[in-house]
Amino acid sequence: MPTRAHSNTNPSKPHRVRATARGALALLFALCAAASVFAQGAQREVPATVAGRVTDGERGVAGVVVMLTSGDQPVRSRVAARAKTDAEGRYRVTNVPPGRYQVMPFAPAYVVEGLTNGYPPGRPLMLAAGDVVEDIDFRVERGGVVTGRVTDAEGNAVIGMTVSLLSADNNNQRPRIYSFDPRDNMTDDRGIYRIYGLPAGRYRVSAGQGGEGSGAISFGRRKLYRRTFYPDTTDEAQAEVIELKAGSEATDIDIKLGNAVKTYKASGVFVVAETGMRAPNILFGYGALDPSGQRVSSFGGGTATNARGEFQTEALAPGRYSVFAYPFGSPQNNNDFYSDPVTFEVTDADVTGLVVKLKRGATLSGVVAVEGASDRATAARVVGQMIVYAGYETRGPATAPGNINPAKVAPDGSFRITGLRPGKLHISASGETTGGIVTISRVELNGANVTNGIDVAEGAQVAGVRVVVVYGSAVIRGQLNVLNGTVAPGVRLTAFARRVSGGEGEGWRSGEVDLRGRFVMQGLTPGEYDVHVQGFVPGTPQRYQSEHQSVSVAENGEASVTLSLDLNAPQNKGGRP
Repeated sequence: MPTRAHSNTNPSKPHRVRATARGALALLFALCAAASVFAQGAQREVPATVAGRVTDGERGVAGVVVMLTSGDQPVRSRVAARAKTDAEGRYRVTNVPPGRYQVMPFAPAYVVEGLTNGYPPGRPLMLAAGDVVEDIDFRVERGGVVTGRVTDAEGNAVIGMTVSLLSADNNNQRPRIYSFDPRDNMTDDRGIYRIYGLPAGRYRVSAGQGGEGSGAISFGRRKLYRRTFYPDTTDEAQAEVIELKAGSEATDIDIKLGNAVKTYKASGVFVVAETGMRAPNILFGYGALDPSGQRVSSFGGGTATNARGEFQTEALAPGRYSVFAYPFGSPQNNNDFYSDPVTFEVTDADVTGLVVKLKRGATLSGVVAVEGASDRATAARVVGQMIVYAGYETRGPATAPGNINPAKVAPDGSFRITGLRPGKLHISASGETTGGIVTISRVELNGANVTNGIDVAEGAQVAGVRVVVVYGSAVIRGQLNVLNGTVAPGVRLTAFARRVSGGEGEGWRSGEVDLRGRFVMQGLTPGEYDVHVQGFVPGTPQRYQSEHQSVSVAENGEASVTLSLDLNAPQNKGGRP
């Protein structure tokens, strides 16, 4: 039965290399689709134009797609406009709706110089109606390539195997590259892989899952192989390091895997603890435990027990695991129940006879209250879009997921979370709305502020919870002028506004400074704010710090500020003050 995979917190477990920049695949799908205008109101405004050139330092690079992706939520990373470079590397993107964007060339075979760190990738740019922005230039260089063949113990090609690269120079981080297809780092029908667009550096190359004695799950019918580093070692310390120069190609980086790991299945039954009755149609999950056996390193779930309350896992490598009532899913499954995780070990045979006992969980109920909205209609609209989340504080063993199903807030502001196990619960909330930004301010229990979580006892009925959110509608726009030089490449400059007087609730906002020094901070509550800009030079202790200025905003109001970043100022000349 289909299983949904979830987060993997085990750094030793391989990931797809080209997924290192989250959202890269989403960018691709959006790129292949027709460019869309996502703000209907903006369609009536005069569109903007962005132009520039993509070069390799000497010559223009033809055929590179330059994209403008939205920097605004909830449509972040959607492609708003795009254009392709001509024979001289020049591009011109027209009919761009006003808004905040990230600009970047999508050139998977190249490394783009000077892109700011963080997500979404690219250079920030704010466009007003009718803007014509020239000279947004990019320099690219041909990326490196690592290619080779993956075979099993008998020398046969291993098809569809994901190959992973880790930087030997940068704390085993995965290189930031963008692919057209997640299969680009997988072996083909000959067992051959070819990973391209790599920054210069030193890498360790591996394929397979987990280490000896650690659990691993093979979903579907694929064979499972232990993680093996180039050329044929399971010990990362013994892996041969590949040195890659810009535009170079490392060939014959072949990996010889051992024999496929024999896998087994685990099965059992879910029962209701109070009655001993079997529990049909209960969502369950299971996961591999880390080497300590105290924490789930990865888990999957979403499959339900059958009519007799029985469950069965997919193929499991020898190692330690836990199985539990799945904490996510539809209300008609197990939202009123929880289970303690049942841990088990797979050695050399299927594991049978596991019994997972369901217990009726505690409940937590309360209301969401809105501050910062001057009229009831706005407050009601904000409440209607809120979702309340809860997660357990983890101290000691964590052999089951720590989060639970989110609760949709009712139109009257009430919410109710069921199926809670004992523990300390931390509450958060989020919501989307137009004309302002909603953030959580505080959580109260029976009128008292809660700062360290809410203790939930076995079977308790916790009421009197009040989640206070702040609706901010004011805006601060700014311009940063850089004096006495230029900012180092790759620096992401951020503007901060911290409230120093007036108002309630959320006291600060931030906004990225774009290529022309513009920034905007939205969703502010009324009051006086201290505004400044700062940024850090990647890989160094140096930071940039602008002057500070004070500005006041009213509800639904807008203020402007101009700041200077003097590169000759003491705080900007090399060290952190």
